[in-house]
Amino acid sequence: MWGNSVVPSAIQGERLTLDSAVDKAQSYAQSIDPALTVAEVMEFDQNFYALVIEKDTGRGALEVLIDPFTGAIHPEPGPNMMWNTKYGHMRGMRNGAADNSITLDAAREKAQQVLDDTQPGAVLAEGGVSFYGYYTFDYQVDGKPAGMLSVNGFNGQVWPHTWHGAFVAEKEIAQ
Repeated sequence: MWGNSVVPSAIQGERLTLDSAVDKAQSYAQSIDPALTVAEVMEFDQNFYALVIEKDTGRGALEVLIDPFTGAIHPEPGPNMMWNTKYGHMRGMRNGAADNSITLDAAREKAQQVLDDTQPGAVLAEGGVSFYGYYTFDYQVDGKPAGMLSVNGFNGQVWPHTWHGAFVAEKEIAQ
């Protein structure tokens, strides 16, 4: 398994519920832009992950993490910050909202190849999310959610999300 690159907060007080994490994520998305909404929130033992999409296009806009004890929200590290050409630190690069030059199917192949090489038995879940500059995929082990990884939409580099920990639950909100 890949190493953990984000240290969780010190445990303090009650852990947030999945529903309260959804509410916090939705408030956060609306504070950034009323044209954004939360599509799903996944609970892991280290954090909550929220997928924020554009209402009008359904395309991925942001990935954020919610501290499970404090409720603090911050941009997910890695691809969300480094490869996101519209909403991340790299906004404006490659014309900001340029289409990914690698297709979703090609990105899925690259992601599965990395899983085959590093986590035999892990398989990508159906679908995937297209962001500006990259794609993100969930994967499963023994039919159960086990993690996520992203693929750069221009050069095919794969970046595992190593900071979530074990999957707990998820809630789909919008698509």
